Amino acid sequence: MAMLLAAGAAALTAGSIQAQAQDAGSEPVILTGGVTFLTDYRLRGASLSDNKPVIQGVVSAKIPVAGAFSIYGGIWGSSLDKDAGGGAMETDFFGGVQADVGDVNIRARYLRLVFHDIDDLDFDQYEFGINAPVGPVTGGAGVIHDEYNGGGHSTYVYGSARYAVPKTGLAFRGLLGYEDGTNWDDKVNWQLGAFYTYKAVTFGIDYVDTNRYSANSRGGNRAKGAALFSIGAVF
Repeated sequence: MAMLLAAGAAALTAGSIQAQAQDAGSEPVILTGGVTFLTDYRLRGASLSDNKPVIQGVVSAKIPVAGAFSIYGGIWGSSLDKDAGGGAMETDFFGGVQADVGDVNIRARYLRLVFHDIDDLDFDQYEFGINAPVGPVTGGAGVIHDEYNGGGHSTYVYGSARYAVPKTGLAFRGLLGYEDGTNWDDKVNWQLGAFYTYKAVTFGIDYVDTNRYSANSRGGNRAKGAALFSIGAVF
């Protein structure tokens, strides 16, 4: 799921609107949604769309439960390319709990990743992460553990940073991650990029690369360095 830069790929933007809960005395439900067009879908640096464009979307809801704690859940989806070996479409079902303590966000999340038109590729994912300001930069770190349906597992750890230029709509981001397990052995991925937000629309450009080789359908490396472009809208 490309939610790290969401995740190890280009960011999927999301906005939020307040919706009145059915119980007039309860806390409001925060609804989020967005759609993004990307020139490639990179998961932890490797293409899941055979280095081809995709469209992605997300809808989710967050409910405050007590003090700084909230629960949330939703559905995220992306088109794929069958030549990449992941079927024609990915759908992720996710839910979790988070706490906002001052400017620090702590979260734990579960995802079920479903790949359509292909057998035995679905898997479960568990994530723990934290984001906090470090001077003018927002830093993040986390660990993700994957359990595969067909057997095997992997662990991914990452660190990220984001800097927003005041009063401009322009921001810069970076990510460094390490994965080890059944599908990848000692893989490092990194990403540097910038994005500009105007009202509900965000334009992004990122450079993504890894230290590993993985063949695409044309014999090229689907984990090689590449510039990625994105445009997303929130609702």
